[in-house]
Amino acid sequence: MSDLKNMFKQKNYQINPLILKNLKSLSLSLEEFLLIVYFINEEPFLDLVKIKDVLGFSDEEILNVYSDLLSKGLIEVIVEKKDSRVSETISLELFYDKLVLNRSNSDDSNTDIFSKFEKEFARTLSPIEYERINSWISSGVSEDMIVSALNEAIINGSPNIRYIDRIIYEWSKNKSNADKEDYKELFDYDWLGDSNE
Repeated sequence: MSDLKNMFKQKNYQINPLILKNLKSLSLSLEEFLLIVYFINEEPFLDLVKIKDVLGFSDEEILNVYSDLLSKGLIEVIVEKKDSRVSETISLELFYDKLVLNRSNSDDSNTDIFSKFEKEFARTLSPIEYERINSWISSGVSEDMIVSALNEAIINGSPNIRYIDRIIYEWSKNKSNADKEDYKELFDYDWLGDSNE
C-alpha cells in the first residue's frame, strides 16, 4: 500500500508555472491540457501505445484530442524525410506562440506595473506577488493607486507586497467612505426649499 502511495507522490512530469498561469486564455479541455503536458515531457510523437499507457486514454480519445489540438492550431505535424525514411514529429511552437501572443495582448500597462515593481524590489517577482498585483488590477484598483502605494511603501522603508496590499486596502476603504459622504450630501440637500429669489 505504501509503495503505491509513494508511486503517486513521485514528481516525474514538469510544466513551467508561466504556462499554467496563461493556459486559461487558450480554453483547453482537461484532456487537451494533459496531451500538451505529455508532448512537453515526452518525445513529440503520436505513439498511441505510450500515450495510452501514460495518460490512460483510449485510442479514440487520443485521436479526438489530437485532432482538436490540430484544429485549434495549437500543435502542428512536421514531416521530415531522411535517407528515404519519413518521420512525423509534433511541434508545440504554435502553442507557445499563442501563449506569447495572449500574454502580450493583455494590458500593456500591466506589464509596466510589473516592471516597476521588479525595478523597485531589485529582483523578479514571485508568482504570489504577481498574482497579488493581478488581483488588484482585476478588482478595479487604478494603476495610479498601485504605483502610489508602491512609492509610499518605499518611502516608509517597507517595499513588500503585504505592506502595499494594506496601503491599497486602506486607501480604497477611505475612498469608498468619501464617496458615500459625497452621495449623502447630494441627497441631503433641500432642493425644494432652496430659492434663489
